[in-house]
Amino acid sequence: MRRPGLIAAFLLGALVLAGCNSEGTASPTPKTVIGTVATTPLFPIGAAFPLKGDSKKGSSVYSSAGCGNCHTLAAAHSTGTIGPNLDTLKPDYRAVTAQVTNGGAQMPPFKSSLSSQQIADVAAYVVDSTGGTTP
Repeated sequence: MRRPGLIAAFLLGALVLAGCNSEGTASPTPKTVIGTVATTPLFPIGAAFPLKGDSKKGSSVYSSAGCGNCHTLAAAHSTGTIGPNLDTLKPDYRAVTAQVTNGGAQMPPFKSSLSSQQIADVAAYVVDSTGGTTP
């Protein structure tokens, strides 16, 4: 024996569930933001960050450390494609000092093979060569 009330309740429940969240797709980001939102990742401040780098010395560090094997940088005439194109990226000083110090993604850390001053120098060279921002 069929029970019309039970069938009707089931169909009504299915319709209600189908209508849930019918305003569109859910998004984890709010439509309205109050305050400011960081648009660039914050890099840690390493030992080289507070030092003033020498761009001229950084040029030789860039070459001797083999940075051009992985990175493109017009000023150094390097065309590596493993790492990011630094001319396009235009990294800031904090990002370069942190990345060279700690490595990341495919890049190895250089904190054990370069001094803090050498890291500051190569960071100054990259930033000056690409038009990135200095602290």
